[in-house]
Amino acid sequence: MQSIQQGKAGKTLTVLNGIIIFGFSASLVLIPQAHWWFGLAALVSALLAGGVLVGYKKYPSVLTGNDYKLVSALVLFGSVWWWNVLGSSSIPWVADEGFHHLYLWPFIAAFFLLSARVFTPSPHWLWIGVCCGALGTGLIAIYDRVIIGLARADNGINAIPFGNLSLLLGAISLIVAIYYVQRQRQHYFWLVLLAISAALLGFLASLLSGTRGGWVSIPFIVALLAPATRNLITPKTRNIAILFIVLIIVGTIAYPPTGVWLRLASIFEDAYQYFVNNEANNSLGIRLEMWRAGWIMFIENPILGVGEGSVQKLLPLLVSEEIAYERGIVYPQLHSDIIDTLARRGVVGVISLLFLYIAFALAFTKKMLQDNYQLHSHLLAVSGMMVIVAFFDFGLTQAMLRDLRGFSGFLGFSVAIWACLGYQPQAQS
Repeated sequence: MQSIQQGKAGKTLTVLNGIIIFGFSASLVLIPQAHWWFGLAALVSALLAGGVLVGYKKYPSVLTGNDYKLVSALVLFGSVWWWNVLGSSSIPWVADEGFHHLYLWPFIAAFFLLSARVFTPSPHWLWIGVCCGALGTGLIAIYDRVIIGLARADNGINAIPFGNLSLLLGAISLIVAIYYVQRQRQHYFWLVLLAISAALLGFLASLLSGTRGGWVSIPFIVALLAPATRNLITPKTRNIAILFIVLIIVGTIAYPPTGVWLRLASIFEDAYQYFVNNEANNSLGIRLEMWRAGWIMFIENPILGVGEGSVQKLLPLLVSEEIAYERGIVYPQLHSDIIDTLARRGVVGVISLLFLYIAFALAFTKKMLQDNYQLHSHLLAVSGMMVIVAFFDFGLTQAMLRDLRGFSGFLGFSVAIWACLGYQPQAQS
């Protein structure tokens, strides 16, 4: 495999995969069609890699059992969703975006995973791309709130995925800052400054988006940062950094024009209106009503679900029977990945979803705990766990896997991080 990777075609594919990962990470939230452009580029790269391997008649021995487990998880998830689509003769509908073949995306991710594990780019492509993306979200959020005067920053897309992805980009940027601090080279100073600025702006963008559900993941992200920084920076430096971040967050919350405090305080008002006054016309109430409707659909067909397109058909029926709240009709998803999957694809669908989460979580955990410690591998594994934990949390109150940028973000970041874990600096040099 060494000759293939070091050949002209191999080096070209390695650079191409790096460009794809950088472009995807930097532009996913910033450019509306970025997920489409780089998804197509990833498919082309995977097909070219397959052609190169066939031409050399070499088996990719660099692939491991974990690679095949992850590919199996992606294929299983996509296959169950595809079978459900065929059975209901309905293509997934995305709010304000129309019909999209989301069920095919896991197959593209699986192909690209295999390609990028053979022709592995440097993690720098990912690190710098994530920082650029986080910087961009922060600047856009400031523009939306200060210049335009929007109530919630969103960059023209749904404010929830915008805020969630901004938070994730900011969290990974913190890992990037730790990585470049440890390199202790003079020209890395600017990259450290870039990463720290990106982290702050990413968190700021999440706060200005008013996406409350995503903020629940912050304690879990901080918990992952603790082992990531052990033995890398002094406790004093870590505590100062954490205090600085907390002060920034508290200051943003307390500053009235940001509107963050009002978003937090409204949670209690929403709960009071729903549980005491039986009023569901608020963010919390609508979610609870939609979850209840989804559970009723699941009970109707617990094994395979009611089908991809049946949710939009059954919601008006439940409303007419005064079982579901009428505003739920306008939403094409049930505001929870697990409940939405239960309703559409039943227990079989949820098993495939949980297998996808668990497969990536176990793979990243093994890399975090491996004996042959390497700085870039350890921090990449922590970043991968952040992606899985964050999206699991995001999916509790929003069906992120039915959003174009949310689903592509989950697939793209988890696959890109896993691919970069195969990078070997000494062998590459």
